[in-house]
Amino acid sequence: MKPSADVLEIIACAALILVSFVGNVCLLYSTSKCIAGGLQTSFLLIISLAFVHLIKNLVVNILKIVYSSGILLDSCGCRALHFTAALTTSLTIWFMLYFALFYHRKLYRIVYPLSGAATLNQQKYCWKGISALWVAGVVVYIPVLINRKPEHINSGNDTSSPSTRRIHMDCLTGFANEQVEFYYGKLFLVLIDILPLAILVFVCFWMALLLSEKKKMTYGDIWIGDDDSETEVLRGAKFSIMLMLLITPLWVSHFILVYFLKDLEAYVFIPAVLTTLSSGFSALGPFLLMLVNYKMKLVSFCGAQWEKSTPQPADIILSPYA
Repeated sequence: MKPSADVLEIIACAALILVSFVGNVCLLYSTSKCIAGGLQTSFLLIISLAFVHLIKNLVVNILKIVYSSGILLDSCGCRALHFTAALTTSLTIWFMLYFALFYHRKLYRIVYPLSGAATLNQQKYCWKGISALWVAGVVVYIPVLINRKPEHINSGNDTSSPSTRRIHMDCLTGFANEQVEFYYGKLFLVLIDILPLAILVFVCFWMALLLSEKKKMTYGDIWIGDDDSETEVLRGAKFSIMLMLLITPLWVSHFILVYFLKDLEAYVFIPAVLTTLSSGFSALGPFLLMLVNYKMKLVSFCGAQWEKSTPQPADIILSPYA
């Protein structure tokens, strides 16, 4: 007997919740062990990403498990699910773009040094930038939470079998005004994800070129080596590129499947696939970071530095990538 769509989605949600919780908690713990004398920009962005990932899995996927278990969601439950899913997806893309721009700027200054460049209070601007992104995300998606009306929600006397129930189809919500539905629901909400994602791809491609130039500079006729700050920037840039290569195919694949969802709803595995694509980045991202830099050794980011007997210069900034 083949498993039903509900069972497959429950399994997918439970696995993603477990993997994401373990990975992001380890990431938060490792980052907290490295904090000394204030939060640096890279720390703030990593912590923000980890919290967004946890919210996505602990709210969206738990609601999906509740629905797939046979407990029907009312209009408020559907709105909360769509609001949280859309908000966390956008914030993840925005924070990743912020992260990539941060290391692109630092990498560019290494490859093309600027004489007499003014030093900005990056921590202050990062606090403001992250806060602005959170506020902007909530404001953008407020209409999803308060103005949407249910198009079709299964009633208590629904005679359909559990295997035919699809939260992606039965918990749909729409706007009463067709123009609002098109310009806001189908155009604006797509653009605020796809435009930052396109910029992220461009920035990461540019960083790849800068890394290539840096490698030529380093391994030319004279090799002078990299200091700790340059190692941080190089690892941060590589991490940004790898995460971009993960998040972009996941988002594009999820968007395409949702667009053709009505044609694919007959397939039992589609709900589980959609859940995996939408939450895959939040589950795999933290482990990718640890895999790239520490070969899956769950140690604190600063553990290697603390074990060194040689005292570090006072002007060296601890980094999650150092």
